[in-house]
Amino acid sequence: MESDSNTTSPSADDVLRFLAENPNFFDEHPEALDELSISHASDGAVSLVERQVSVLRERNAELRRRLDLLVNRAQQNEALLSATQEVIAALAARGPKDDTSNLFRSLMLKHFNIDHAAYHLLDDEASAAAKTAIHLLGSKEATSGPVRSHELSSLFGNASGDGSAALAVLTHRTGQKAFIAVGSSDATRYSAADGTMFLEYLATVMGSLAIPVAPAGDPSVDAPSTVD
Repeated sequence: MESDSNTTSPSADDVLRFLAENPNFFDEHPEALDELSISHASDGAVSLVERQVSVLRERNAELRRRLDLLVNRAQQNEALLSATQEVIAALAARGPKDDTSNLFRSLMLKHFNIDHAAYHLLDDEASAAAKTAIHLLGSKEATSGPVRSHELSSLFGNASGDGSAALAVLTHRTGQKAFIAVGSSDATRYSAADGTMFLEYLATVMGSLAIPVAPAGDPSVDAPSTVD
């Protein structure tokens, strides 16, 4: 009979491979845990089961954090959609004498936590608002990001200082183009990485409404307030 000294001990890789192929090993042989410990920096020891429970607890905490983030984002999106629908309903029910620009601004300030809001036609490219919008939009239909003081002032009139804004183009049934914008005195409120989905959705619906498209302050143009 060969002596024990000639018996080859399994390598660490052999042990790891065996445990990977037999994940229930410690369930079937709990006595193996009696002698098994994992050293920590504190010179203490913890059983493999306790260490596994700790790892699972950490993973569960991370999953809960991600779930809370998703739920919070979903709640924010639900609130945005509800506010957007309120604005759309009010615009659709507007009276023939209501000024679209002023009505849009007042509705947005009422239903959203924003500093500035504006609606402008793009037909008059000589206007400061249209020039600024065209410059910021470039070839895009919507954009968001930081803006300089004169750009914020051009878009919203009563704004001052640097800030940020989000804009979206809309096309009325008459073919006339306009843009809607929201702004903030906080330069980080609307970043280039932010989405403009709700603003684009609002622009699309506004384009389908039969609303007057005369410049703000022009009382000579009346139009029906019906929706197809």
